[in-house]
Amino acid sequence: MDASAARRRPEGHGTKNADSSTNYNSKDDVQIVTHNTAASISAAPWSFTPTDFLTLLGITLMAILVRCYKLSSPGEVVFDEVHFGKFAGKYLNGTYFYDLHPPLAKMMFAAAGKLAGYDGVFDFKSIGLNYAAAGVPYVGMRLMPALLGALTVPATYVTARACGYAVDTGVLAALLVCFENGLVTQSRLILLDSPLVFFTVLTLTAWAVFWTKQREPFSCTWWFWLTATGAMMGCAASCKWVGLFLFPIIGLSTVSDLWAKIADRSLSPARWACHFLARAVGLLLCPWPLRILVPDSLCAPEQDRLGRGMMTPEFQTTLAGGLNVSTDRDVFYGSEIRLRTTNARSGYLHSHAHLWQHSKGSGQQQVTIYGHADANNLWVVEPSFNRTVDESKGPVPVRGGETIRLKHKITGKYLHSHDKRPAMTSSDTKFELSGYGFKDFAGDSNDDFTLEILAGDSRHPGSEEQLQAIYSRFRLIHRNLQCAVYNSRKKLPKWAFEQIEVNCMRNCMPRMSTWHVEFAQLPELVLVLVLLAAAGAAATADQEDVPKAAYVPLGLWGKVLEYNRLMADSNAGLTGDHPFAARPQHWAWLRRGTAYWGGRGSFIYQLGNPLIWWGSLAPLFSSWPPGLGGQRAKYFASAGFFTVAWICHYAPFFFMGRELFIHHMFPALWMSILVLAFTLDLFTARVPAVVRMSVYVAVAAAVLYAFQTFSYITYARTWTKDACVKAKWLSTWDFDCEHAIGGVRSTEPPLAPVAPVDREVKAVPVDAMNADDDVAAEAEADVDVGDIDAIVELVEEAAVDVDDGVVAPEIGEPYAVVVEPVEQETVESVYVEPMYENPTVIKPPVASVAKGPESVVANLGQQNSNQMSTGSENPGEGHAEL
Repeated sequence: MDASAARRRPEGHGTKNADSSTNYNSKDDVQIVTHNTAASISAAPWSFTPTDFLTLLGITLMAILVRCYKLSSPGEVVFDEVHFGKFAGKYLNGTYFYDLHPPLAKMMFAAAGKLAGYDGVFDFKSIGLNYAAAGVPYVGMRLMPALLGALTVPATYVTARACGYAVDTGVLAALLVCFENGLVTQSRLILLDSPLVFFTVLTLTAWAVFWTKQREPFSCTWWFWLTATGAMMGCAASCKWVGLFLFPIIGLSTVSDLWAKIADRSLSPARWACHFLARAVGLLLCPWPLRILVPDSLCAPEQDRLGRGMMTPEFQTTLAGGLNVSTDRDVFYGSEIRLRTTNARSGYLHSHAHLWQHSKGSGQQQVTIYGHADANNLWVVEPSFNRTVDESKGPVPVRGGETIRLKHKITGKYLHSHDKRPAMTSSDTKFELSGYGFKDFAGDSNDDFTLEILAGDSRHPGSEEQLQAIYSRFRLIHRNLQCAVYNSRKKLPKWAFEQIEVNCMRNCMPRMSTWHVEFAQLPELVLVLVLLAAAGAAATADQEDVPKAAYVPLGLWGKVLEYNRLMADSNAGLTGDHPFAARPQHWAWLRRGTAYWGGRGSFIYQLGNPLIWWGSLAPLFSSWPPGLGGQRAKYFASAGFFTVAWICHYAPFFFMGRELFIHHMFPALWMSILVLAFTLDLFTARVPAVVRMSVYVAVAAAVLYAFQTFSYITYARTWTKDACVKAKWLSTWDFDCEHAIGGVRSTEPPLAPVAPVDREVKAVPVDAMNADDDVAAEAEADVDVGDIDAIVELVEEAAVDVDDGVVAPEIGEPYAVVVEPVEQETVESVYVEPMYENPTVIKPPVASVAKGPESVVANLGQQNSNQMSTGSENPGEGHAEL
C-alpha cells in the first residue's frame, strides 16, 4: 500500500483505514500507520473541520445543561462535601491541615470558593447542614466540578475522532458520557472525582491527538500535545493517588512506539535518541513537578494542631507557629525528660492520676500516649532498682544497654509492667503499662527497663552509644517480661480520656516501639550541687555552656517526600467498615451504589446508568467479526489501547485491602464507554447507513430512558415511593425509598420503636463478624430484645477464635446484636461497652433494617437511618478516599 493510501482517514461510514500493520515513509522517517499493538493508538493525521466545531459546540452546551441542572439542590452539605468543602475553607483562612489526598483539586475548590465569595468560615461539619442559612455560596463551588464534568463530554468526542472514527461514533461516545448518571452525580458536588476524571480524560485525549501528529515530529503541535499529555497526567496524579494509574498505560504505549521505531531502518540512532529524549521530557519531567511540588503542607500558616500532629517534628519546625524545640542534648541520671513516639507521630509517653478501669487490669495508674506536650509527660531518669550511680565527679550520662527506671514527675509513680493484660487487647504477648508506687516504697524490679539504642545521628557523634535528646532512637525493653514499650495506636475509652494505648509487647517490630527524647533537662539545683561537689569549691553552673539539641528542619524535598509517604501510608491503612463500601468485583456489574444524602421526598444515591455500565462490559471480553480489513486494524489499535487503560485503572483495586467505593471505578468507566462506542462502530461498519443510524439512535434512546429513570436520585428530584420501588432493577440496590413521597422519612418523624419480642439473640464482636463468621464463637440464647441485662450477659460471654486461641471480649470493643429471624421492619439497636465490673448499655436511635430471612446486625454507634454517613475516613481529618 502506498503512502497516500496510508494517509487517508475514514471521514464517514464505511471508509477503510490502512490495512497493513506498519507502514513507513522513508522521507519523513516517521510511522504513518502505527504498528498494530494494543498499547498504541493507530490514528492517521487528523485536524478539526467545521463539522467538528459545530458538533463540539452542540454537545458542550448539552453537557453543561445536564451537569448544571438544579445545581443548587440540595441546599445542604452532601456526602464528602463535609471534608472537601472544609479543606477549601482552610486554604482560604490560612489554616494548615493534613489530608491523605494530593492538593490540586482542593486548591481548585478553594479558588472557586474565593471567586464565589466564600470566606472560609463555614465548617461543613456534618451532612445536612443548611448552606443558605449560613450564607455559603455553595453553588459557585459546585459549579467548578460541574463545568469540568461537562468538558469531559466534548473531550470524549475529540478522542474518538482522533482515533480515526467518524462523526456519528464520536457523538455517540459523547452522549454515553453525557448521560451517565454516576458521572453526573459526582460532578455536581464538591468532590474530588470530577477534577480527577477531567484530567484523566484530557490526558488520554491529548495522547490520542499526539498520535495523529506522527507525520510532524518535533513540530510545535507535536510538542504541544506531547507536553499536554504529561501536564495532564501530573494534574490527575495531583488530584488523587489513582491518577498515577495513567503512567503505566502511557508508558506502555511509549515503549511500544519506541520499540517499533528501532525496526525502522530509515531512522538513525541519533534520530531515535531524539524521540526518546523528547518523550522523557514531555512525559516524565512535565508531570512530576506538578505532582510533587504543590503539597498543601508547604506554605499554609500554622493554626491547626490536629493537622500538624500528623507530621514529624522535623516537618513541624518548618511551619509558622509550629514546633520549636531547644533542649539539653545529653541525658543524665536525674534528668527530666519527655519521650516521644518516633514513627507513629501519636504523641508523648504520659501518665495522670487516674486508674485503669478494665476488668483484666491492675487498677493501677494509667500510662498512655497523649498528643500534646504538658507537665504530665515529664519523667525523671533513675538507676534501676537497688542500683546507684556515682555522681561525685559530675553528672552520669545514660548509655545504651543500661537498665533504668522512669519516675513520673507529677505523681511520683514508676513506669511499671507486669503480667496483666492491657485495656485494648487480650493477647498473651502484650502486657499492661502502669504507674506504680507509693510513699516510702522504693519500687521493685518490674520498674526496670533496658535502654536499647537503635540508631544515632551521624552528625552528632556518640548519639548511638550515649542517650542524646532528639538524636538517639531507642527502645525500652522490660527486664523481667522481655517486652518493649509499644504504641498500639488504639484509642482508649472515655474513662481513659480517649488517649492512645501504650503497652508492653513481646516480639514486636521496632517501628511502633521506637522512641526518642524530645526534651531533657538536668534541674539547675541538682546541676549546681553536683558541680560544687566535683569542684570542691563555690561555683556556679553556666546553663549556656550545656550542649543543646534541636530538630533539623526538613528542606523542600524532605517535606515533599514525607508528605507523600504519609499520604500513601494513610491510604493503605483505611480499612473501615462503611455501610456503603463496595469491592471491585461488584463495581463492573453495578451491584450497589452509595447513599449520599436523604431529605424529605428526595435523596441522592450514587448509582450509574445501568445500561451503560452493563453495555460497556461486553466489548471488553468480546471478539470482532472477521473480514473487516482496515476497520479491524483500527479497532484493534484504538479499542485495544483503551482496554489496556481500563485494566490499568481497574485491576489494581483488587490488590488493595483498604475501604473502596463505586466512584473509584469512574476513570475506568470512561475508558470502557469509548470501547463500547468503538465496538458499535465496528459491528455496523458494513451495514447500510440507515441501519447503522437506527442502531445508534436506539442505543441513545435506551440510555436516555435509563438516565431519566434514575435522574431522581441523581438530581435529588422529588418522586413517589412506588416509583422509587419500581426503579430498583436489582434487589441489591439499597437506596432508601422511605425518603420518597409516601415514605416515613419524607415527612419525618423517625420510625417508632418496636415492642420487645422473643427472638434468638447472638452477641458477637463486630470485628469478627466483618472478618469471618466462621471464627466467631457466639454466645446464643433465647432472650427478649428489650431485656438489656440478658444482652449484656451474652456480650460478656462472647469470644473470638484467633490463631487457635480464644480472645475474650475487649473493653470498648463494638459488639453487634444479631437478631434472627427478621420479622419486622425495625429492630432495636444496642451498644454494649464492657467497663470495669459494670458494663454499660447505650441505646441509640432506632435503625431501619430490611425484611428478609437473613440476620440483621444492629451495629453500635450507627447513626440514625435518616442520615447518610460520609464515605470517608482520614487519620487527620476523617475521610477515606483513595
